[in-house]
Amino acid sequence: MDATDAREPIALPVPVVDPGLRRCRLQFSGAGGEYFQIWIVNLLLTIATLGIYSAWAKVRKLQYFYRNTQLDGSVFDYHGNPVAILKGRILAVLMFVLYKMALVQFGAFALVVLLGLMAVVPWLLTQSYRFRLHNSSYRGLRFGFSGPVWQAYLIFGLPMVMVLAPGAMAALGLGGDPKHPDLRLLIGIGLAYVALMLLWPYLHFCFKRWQHGHASYGAARARFEAPVWDFYVPYVLASVMMFVVVLVGGVLISGFSFAAAPGHGQSRGVGAAAIATVIIFYGAMLAAAPLVSAWIQNAVWSNTRLEAVGFASDVRAGRLIGITLGNLAMVLVSLGLLIPFAVMRLMKYKIESIEVLDADAVARIAGDGQGAEVGTAGEGAMDVLDLDFGL
Repeated sequence: MDATDAREPIALPVPVVDPGLRRCRLQFSGAGGEYFQIWIVNLLLTIATLGIYSAWAKVRKLQYFYRNTQLDGSVFDYHGNPVAILKGRILAVLMFVLYKMALVQFGAFALVVLLGLMAVVPWLLTQSYRFRLHNSSYRGLRFGFSGPVWQAYLIFGLPMVMVLAPGAMAALGLGGDPKHPDLRLLIGIGLAYVALMLLWPYLHFCFKRWQHGHASYGAARARFEAPVWDFYVPYVLASVMMFVVVLVGGVLISGFSFAAAPGHGQSRGVGAAAIATVIIFYGAMLAAAPLVSAWIQNAVWSNTRLEAVGFASDVRAGRLIGITLGNLAMVLVSLGLLIPFAVMRLMKYKIESIEVLDADAVARIAGDGQGAEVGTAGEGAMDVLDLDFGL
C-alpha cells in the first residue's frame, strides 16, 4: 500500500456545517513540469544577477501559484511590484550585515544594533503581511489586513528577546569571559528557552488569531474562533511521539551495539548507538512536523469565518507524512532537481484540502476592499530574514 494513503488514527478537528449550503473545494492545477521551468529560470537568473532578480523571481512564482488556484470557477491573482520587493530585500541585507558586525564587536554598537532589530522586525512582519494580502485578489476584489502593530510586538517580542538576549548580554559584558562564561547565566538562558518552548503553542495560537482574525476580503471582515487547546494538543502529541520513538529506538540500538561489540569494542558501539539515535531523532521530527501541520491547518481553517462564509479543512496527518517522506526521497535522489515537483505535490494536497462551506456567499460579498496603499519594505525583507508569510 502506498505510504501516502495511510490512515491516521488521530481525529483531527472538523467543523459542523449546514448540509444545505453549496460547498466548494479549492482546486490547484499547478504541474511540476511547468513549475520546474519557472524555478530553474528564476534560480539561474538570481545567481547571474547576484540576487537582484530574486524579487522578480518571487513575483513570477507567486503569480503561478495564485493563478493555478481556483475556487468556484475563478482563479486568484497576485499583483506585487518586484521593485518594491527589491527595496525591502536591500533593507534586509543591510540589517543582516549590521547583525553580523554586532556579533564580532561588543559594546554600545552591538547593543544598539540588537535593540534596533528588536524594534523594527515586528513592524516589518506586519508590513509584509499587509503587502501580501493587499496585492492578492479574487474575482477582482483585493484582500486586506488590519492587524495592529502592537499585537505583533507582543507575539514576536518574546521569541526575539530570547534569540537576541545572549548577544545583548555579551555586548554589555554581563556574560563574563566569552571563553569561560558564567554558569548561572547559561542555566538562566537554558531555563528561559524551556519556558519559551512551553509557551510556543500559545504564541502560535496568538499569531494565527492575529493573522486570520484581522484579514478581510472586499468589505467582509474575518474572525478567528479556534480555542488555544487546538494548538497545544498537536504539539504535545508530537513531543510525546518523538520522546517515545527516540527512547525506544535508542534503547534497542544501544543493546544491539553493545551485543555486537563486546569488550574493547564497546566504545565503537557507543559511537554507533549515538549516531543511530540522532538519525532516529530526525526521523521522528520528519513524522512529527506533518502531524502538527495537519492538525493546525484543520484547526485554523475550520475555525476561520469571513462574515457569513465558513471554511473547512480535512488534511489527514498520515497522508501528509507520506507526502513529506516521499518528497524528501525525491529531492535527495535527484540532488535537488525534483524540488519543484515536491513543492507542487505538497501544495496540491494542502490547498485542495480546504473547502468553502457557502460558495454563494462569496459572490454576495460587497465592496472593493482595496483601501489605502501599504508600505512595501516588509515583503522583501521578510524573505531574506526567512520570516515570509503564506496565505
